Amino acid sequence: MTSPPSSPFVAGLFRYPIKSTAGQALQSVRVGEEGLEADRRYMVAKPDGTFLTARRYPALQRIAAEPIEGGLRITHPDLAHIEAREDEFAAEPIATAVWRDEFDALTTTPALDEWFSAALGDPVRLLWVGQRSRRRAGKTGQRLSFADGYPLLLISQASLGDLNARMPRPQVMAQFRPNLVVSGTEPFAEDGWKRIRIGTLELAIAASCDRCVMVTIDPATAAFQPGNEPLRTLSRYRRGPGGILFGQNVVPLGEGELEVGAPVEVLELAHAAPA
Repeated sequence: MTSPPSSPFVAGLFRYPIKSTAGQALQSVRVGEEGLEADRRYMVAKPDGTFLTARRYPALQRIAAEPIEGGLRITHPDLAHIEAREDEFAAEPIATAVWRDEFDALTTTPALDEWFSAALGDPVRLLWVGQRSRRRAGKTGQRLSFADGYPLLLISQASLGDLNARMPRPQVMAQFRPNLVVSGTEPFAEDGWKRIRIGTLELAIAASCDRCVMVTIDPATAAFQPGNEPLRTLSRYRRGPGGILFGQNVVPLGEGELEVGAPVEVLELAHAAPA
């Protein structure tokens, strides 16, 4: 068995311009308080503002979005593409929430609402967080986009490899929707990190990520995998006080640039043992 390199490095960067839709691989990206630039600035909601995710609408993962100047270009395999142009938005405040965080988001356009309603087969609307989010995350007190609870999620490639060694069918990293993928570590080394530095940017490891049915969705088909996998396998060896844990939630401690290939320097280890 080949030993991992002596130093971890960034092997992948991913953002999700619309919450719960397909991810976009990046070579480099700016990072600030609210997370990666253009990450989860949009969210699909019920007409009354109640947020929706692929947990209930796995077909969201058939939608892909690419940031363009002043908005997004949005595609779906069965629909004509559409563009979201911020200068065309009604931008009217609408009450919404992501889990326990209640805040106002902004409306977009009727055409976008109709397009997403056709894609999901239910009346929905597309919301925008605005140039600067009005949300304050209950877990950190920081400004946050439409992300679940933290600005970033980090997983090591070795952790996925460890999971796949226990399964008959390989799982892919896209199921776990990380922003940062790190190589050059032992499996679950990230569980023991407390503070890291990538380039000039320091990041705090805030909490292990409790996984849900979302990870059972096959990104290639937007269908749930049989047997509740990989949750069932993870539950056998990754169950902790907060649930089934896989990956680490991360908070940037400033602004900076992330780039694939950049070294990851571990500045501080957690006192607690890894999950």
